[in-house]
Amino acid sequence: MIRIILTLIIAMLMTQETAAQRRLRNGDLLFNVTDTASASDFAKSIVGSTSGLGQAQVSHVAIVCREHGKIFVLEATSKHGVWMCPLADYLEAADKDAGGHPMVMVGRVKGRVDLRTSIARAKQYIGRNYDFTFDPSDEEMYCSELVQKSYVDRDGSLIFQPIPMSFHDDEGRILPYWIDYYLKRDLDVPEGEPGSNPGALSRDARIQILDICF
Repeated sequence: MIRIILTLIIAMLMTQETAAQRRLRNGDLLFNVTDTASASDFAKSIVGSTSGLGQAQVSHVAIVCREHGKIFVLEATSKHGVWMCPLADYLEAADKDAGGHPMVMVGRVKGRVDLRTSIARAKQYIGRNYDFTFDPSDEEMYCSELVQKSYVDRDGSLIFQPIPMSFHDDEGRILPYWIDYYLKRDLDVPEGEPGSNPGALSRDARIQILDICF
């Protein structure tokens, strides 16, 4: 009897997970919310100088790719560069809330987006190194840059235009972390230079944040 009950519980959990995943569409965006209590200084400085939807501390964005009946995530990370991984691995690596659920928001691009072309463009960047200097003019790629440069409408025009990059706090002061970060690379902080960030993407009017919970 106990074995039967456990089997039923596992089946119910798998069904719920499948139901949530079933709502994901090709080309949806996944926004990671950071738990600053355990985050790295790098992640803390990203959310400290940008703002997500509803003041959420969004530190990363990735792309949903459905292939051969499976769900993958296409992203640019400091560890792997631009790569694709199974959705389950992506969710496992995400910060969790008090209930153990991945702190990930799902966004859907609205309007005349050409998803087939956009995802094909994103896949062309697979294998690129991560862009630690957030320079949109080089061959490397950071997470929101991957989205910004890949998504196009049916006329082939970019949906998300570059915006001024932000490395400052709420009072307009560049965070000490970023000053030191770029000083070590003999570079100026590219404050205000054209670029993108995941927090701003989550607030973009062309993205609808959905109520999908994993």
